[in-house]
Parts: sequence; C-alpha cells; structure tokens
Amino acid sequence: MKNIFRLTSVIFTLTVLSFTACKKDTAEEPTPSTAQNLSFHLHSKVGTHEANYDSTFLTASGRQFTVTDYRMYISNIVLIKNDGSELPITGKVLLTNPETEEYSLGMVPVGNYKGFKFILGLDSTTNHLDPSTYASSDPLSVQTPSIHWSWNSGYIFWKVEGKVDTTVAQNGPVVVDYFYHIGMDSFKRNIDFSTEAFSVVSGQDQLVHLAFNLNEALSNVDMTSEIMTHTMDNMPLAMKIAEQLAGCVLGRIIF
Repeated sequence: MKNIFRLTSVIFTLTVLSFTACKKDTAEEPTPSTAQNLSFHLHSKVGTHEANYDSTFLTASGRQFTVTDYRMYISNIVLIKNDGSELPITGKVLLTNPETEEYSLGMVPVGNYKGFKFILGLDSTTNHLDPSTYASSDPLSVQTPSIHWSWNSGYIFWKVEGKVDTTVAQNGPVVVDYFYHIGMDSFKRNIDFSTEAFSVVSGQDQLVHLAFNLNEALSNVDMTSEIMTHTMDNMPLAMKIAEQLAGCVLGRIIF
C-alpha cells in the first residue's frame, strides 16, 4: 500500500508540475502587435554638417553664415500601403527644429508600405486658424519666437534667420542679419516619397529618416543682397526659395 501511495503521489506531483509549466509557457507567449509607433527622424543639415544654433557654416560658395532660428511645418502626412490605398495620419502637425530629431506620428498598422507623402507647410484651412485657440503644447499654438503673421492671418511655413558675411571677398565679419520667412497658401509644397518603400514590424517601433539641407534650399540665393523676405514684401525671393524646397532640399536616407 505504501508503494502504491508513493507512486500515486509522484504521479499527482508530476501532473501538477506539468500543468503549471504548460500554463506558464502559454502565459509568457506574447500576442503579436497589430500596430507600432512610427516616427520621422529628421536630419537638419547645412552641407555635410548637422544644423545647430552655435556654429558658423559655409554656403556652397564659401560664404560664412550662422543660423539662429530654423523651423518648418510638416502636415497632411499620408502613408501609402502596398495595395495603393492611403492611410492619412489625421490631426498630426509637426513643427521641426534642428535641436529635435524624432517626431512621433503615432501608432500605425503593421505591414508593408509603398511610401509616404506630406505637405511642407499647412493646408489652406489650417493656415488661417487662430493660434491662440490651441493648447500651448500644440505645434499650432502661439510660439516664441513667433512663427505666425498676425497681420496676415497665416503661419510661416519655413523660417530661417541668422547672420551672414556680405562682403564681396567673403572674408568679413558675420554680422549682417538675414531672414527668410516663407508662407501663404500658394507657397505650401507637396513632398512625394510615394516610391520609398518601408515596413512596420510587430514588436518594433519604426523610424523613417529624412534630410533637409539648408545649403540646397539657398543654393541660388545671393546672400550679399537677397537677405530678407516676409514673402509678401519680396515675392521673387520667396518663390525662388520655395521652388528649392519642393525639389532638392528633401533627401531620404536609408533607414
């Protein structure tokens, strides 16, 4: 009887352990996520250097200049799925600057994407809303320094300010102020990366890297004389810069 009792106890113990182990293994198996966080990783460049507010840079022609403010709006972001259908990232507006690299777009479905597109600037409706109606944490709220024309009821889509050496010999002090404020509805630019495929994988947050090269944006600007525009007061210069933004300023980097 003792042997039978011992054998029964052993079988009972093994059964309990086996059940517990199976239950534990099942509980530890994670459920694959159906969505992951997607972010833009933005590289603000001046030539081959990272843009910042402390350095002195050179234009493509060798002219010295500094950057004291460099911000832009990105909005109307749309992801393009492999089947060609579009997934708008609704309500997401980014106000970028050189000191911040990652900008979350939120959770997006896991899967393969053909590419993406967005507006550099703001759509016409958003552009004419009142910044004071937004919470202070919102990119569209009142900013310091300002990035909105209260007298024109519109946002500045792309803003760069600093100081530059305007001497012909390019060997003078970097003391002359310059500013380029590009805005108005007609100056928003559609940026299309619809053939830049990427994937969002379960359990892994995804980064999409982009580069914005200030030197390319100003490559045909004469910084000895073309040093100021509020868009409306110097339309030719604003148009020149805006056309550069739509073309060569945006460069995708492999993730």
